Amino acid sequence: MTTLSGTPLLHRKIDVCFGHFDTDDNGSVDREDLLTLGAQLLSKFGEPVTSPKGIALMDGMARFWDALVAVSDQDGDQRLSRDEYRSAMTGAFVEDPGNFDTAFRPLAEAVCALLDTDGDGAVDEREFEAWQDVFRTAPGDRAEAFRRLDADGDGKLSVGELLAAVREYYLSPDADATGNWLYGSVG
Repeated sequence: MTTLSGTPLLHRKIDVCFGHFDTDDNGSVDREDLLTLGAQLLSKFGEPVTSPKGIALMDGMARFWDALVAVSDQDGDQRLSRDEYRSAMTGAFVEDPGNFDTAFRPLAEAVCALLDTDGDGAVDEREFEAWQDVFRTAPGDRAEAFRRLDADGDGKLSVGELLAAVREYYLSPDADATGNWLYGSVG
């Protein structure tokens, strides 16, 4: 039986995210990369690190890192190569989807709360594109990603819709899943 960890689609999606998290572009991801990404998000949205949203985001980043390194830092150097990161994502979340809810969902919820700057329970296209800018999604893919994720065409993504898209992006083997568009085309 082929596991999700062996699908080319899942590898492509995980590799896209590796590029988001390798903030210093040194070919590996470490705790500092995640904290840097968190700080960049907070800065983009003008949110202090000491605010409730800032604390939730940074705690989410730390919890996410701890889950990854626990399953895949093979050489104990506290950095994950691309292969270790791929193994970590599949081992921590794909092969144990329950872990997604305990170690990844809090981070996704913190990101969604940060994006929802007006507190209306939804993320508009401007907020979405600001997030995608920090995550270095190709500028040409941002509007298309938002359009595809906005299934009802109301110009907003509810926090629930966005969380569902995050889950689908990381866990779904379905090549036609809407959540695959979270960061633009995965080809």
